[in-house]
Amino acid sequence: MTTRTIQHGQLTYLQIPAVNPSESARFYAHVFGWKIERDHPSFEAPGNLFGQWVTDRPAARDGGPLLWIAVDRMEQGLREIGAAGGQLLEGPSADGPRMIATFRDPSGNVVGIVQEGAST
Repeated sequence: MTTRTIQHGQLTYLQIPAVNPSESARFYAHVFGWKIERDHPSFEAPGNLFGQWVTDRPAARDGGPLLWIAVDRMEQGLREIGAAGGQLLEGPSADGPRMIATFRDPSGNVVGIVQEGAST
């Protein structure tokens, strides 16, 4: 069992809408290296962030909170997103000292990626 150190106010749990939880699990594991619990549609991501894919709510295609996930290298992240079935929407572009881009995951959720530092 993993021991978690969680601080008050820290984002720690997500429920991500999914049309096909297994497909979404493969996508996030491939692109971001999230640890997947195969028997359940759940995951553990770096920084004590964990959660599950849910089928009881529609994907966040427009509006609502936007999830931003860190990548080491923007161009590699974009290649992996495309190869895993994601669709680039916007970017990459500079946003202060970082690069950002948005994409749709296989279920249609709009998600962002961010790389610290302004190079791609």
